Amino acid sequence: MSITSRSMVATSTTSGYGYHNSRRVRYTLTPLVQTNRLLQADGSPISTGLALTCRQVAAEMRGLALGQNTVTFHTHFSESTRQQAGLLHGAMYTIRHRKRMLLRHLIPRLFSNDMVQRAIDAYPQFAHVFDDWTPHRGISALCKDDFDYGEAPSVWEDFINYVFNLLSEHPACHTEAESMPHFWTEEAPCNVLALNEASSEPWLVPTSADVSRLASIVQVEPLVHCPPLESRYSAASVALRFLHAIPLSCRKEVRNVVLHEDCESIANAASHGRGFISLCRSNQRLRVQRIVDIWSTVFRARPDSQAHYILRSESRRGIDSMEDDRLFSSTITKAVGAWIIEAQALSLLGMPQDSFSVLLDGTPTLEHTSTVFKIVQQDIAWQLALDAAYARGLLPTPSWYKRRTCAGYQYERLPAAIRDMSTWNGPISCNFDPGAPVDVESVLELYRGWSLQQWQLSWDWHQPHSFQTEDSLPPWHVLKWLRVML
Repeated sequence: MSITSRSMVATSTTSGYGYHNSRRVRYTLTPLVQTNRLLQADGSPISTGLALTCRQVAAEMRGLALGQNTVTFHTHFSESTRQQAGLLHGAMYTIRHRKRMLLRHLIPRLFSNDMVQRAIDAYPQFAHVFDDWTPHRGISALCKDDFDYGEAPSVWEDFINYVFNLLSEHPACHTEAESMPHFWTEEAPCNVLALNEASSEPWLVPTSADVSRLASIVQVEPLVHCPPLESRYSAASVALRFLHAIPLSCRKEVRNVVLHEDCESIANAASHGRGFISLCRSNQRLRVQRIVDIWSTVFRARPDSQAHYILRSESRRGIDSMEDDRLFSSTITKAVGAWIIEAQALSLLGMPQDSFSVLLDGTPTLEHTSTVFKIVQQDIAWQLALDAAYARGLLPTPSWYKRRTCAGYQYERLPAAIRDMSTWNGPISCNFDPGAPVDVESVLELYRGWSLQQWQLSWDWHQPHSFQTEDSLPPWHVLKWLRVML
């Protein structure tokens, strides 16, 4: 993969390698990324003259560059990688979808009490998924696309893969899968073993062979005339590719890494911080900061609008056909929450304390971002108010499953995370005013006497219903054109 000079930038926090006295120096990776050589931002070589004066100086300066300078990575897009990145994204989406379809078919036939217990032991936070399960019954929660049960989406995906793996161990699994109607092609059987082995770490940039293998499993072919979407690798993926490519001795010298997620990217980019857990555990002095652009990366088009962007990207009207699109209020909290909850999950997955932080960046419209963020505070108050109504007997207490699928429910630990962010406490922060929490008691009083059905039907009464960008950003539809990721 060829990566442009913008993809990896190292900014000196002291005097660079020690060769540039009292001035700020920026470094960038050469486009020939296989060499893993840093250049200055203007493309000129980094001076190594001082280190070459004698062996003693060279020895004393060894490791100083990576230890003293902050290395910044950006998302990456190029024409040479567009099709491969798009194919990877599509293959991974298809694999997830087909696993769920197989789960719907196989669970009533093969799932056992022993499998239930093993799944609960491995993922106790999802124990209630099996509350109503009996032999010969399906489990609807395990078969839903784009569903996370209020937990970090990547952790829910781990759980799905674990259950799928349990089923794949059953002697009759392959036979039962073959008996299922062929839902993706009329010729290919349901190869459970291949699907089970197709699970990959989405934060790693794969080789061409890896992408071809995944695509062949789900029989997704590269499209010669595919929509010209900017299928990007996340800044985290770009950084991991670089760090794993350099010698271990150099990798251990790195102290400060900044991941600038400046655009939507492929393969559930919000979860890609997980790729740094092992690096931070082996290098306790490594500090990783992830800067996530709110408008370009976090805020997303509605699912139906995403499909329209893709379908119309080659139409005659092109970009003008989406000029009426807006950022819909109903999508905001879920989008923000995914990034926050994935960052929260890192410590539970083994990330050392203080090693990883996330900054939500509202630049260049900080005041407008604060206005939009009021929607998040309203939605959090709504979720807390519903829970309070259940606890006080104002509403009938729903099952664990129904509570987490109720309109207005976002993520289980999101209220606490937003509270910490509002008080500037914790590893997740922002550079705009997140606003004050909405009083939960006032919400309860306003809707006193409502039924649960009224609460659910009224959740999307957001005011305003949608937002447009401000002048310092392009219009919403231009900002999203060719950049949406389903």
